[in-house]
Amino acid sequence: MLTTLAAATAMPVLAKAGVPTAKSLAVPVVDGASALPLKILTEQKEPVSLADWQGRWVVLSLWGPWCKQCKDEMPSVVRMTRALDKDHIQFLPLAFERKGPWFVRKFLSDNGFDELPVYTGNGRNLYDTLGLERLPTTAILTPDLHHAYTITGEAVWDDVETIEWLNGLGR
Repeated sequence: MLTTLAAATAMPVLAKAGVPTAKSLAVPVVDGASALPLKILTEQKEPVSLADWQGRWVVLSLWGPWCKQCKDEMPSVVRMTRALDKDHIQFLPLAFERKGPWFVRKFLSDNGFDELPVYTGNGRNLYDTLGLERLPTTAILTPDLHHAYTITGEAVWDDVETIEWLNGLGR
């Protein structure tokens, strides 16, 4: 059975038994640090600045293809991205993989997640910038790119409550 939001977006809501929703795991960050110093590389290993997404809320998903919980939540994450109001909120998957972006792309392609872009990060830089080091973790960033919420651990991302919360941030 599809919920109203799922039916409207042709997206099934498939909560995984025993895994909490992202909204239920969201912890507000008081006086969150700026994420602008994050070092991000494209699939072609070109540097990109978070400033490119300034003006929208950003769902910064920190993950790795070697991380079991990251892999387990990926189908839910992909379905969530399809339901986001892209004029209001941007999904940015930031992978941490020593083998490089080619391995991230291979993982995404092998698992049917080709629609996701490949961005890679640096673990030390992530920790120095936002104090985060565990995967999977998601940092929700304000339109001025300050850390507003943290979701740590595997979560369900495609439930109606989480999608409505994300699309309603700051409104």
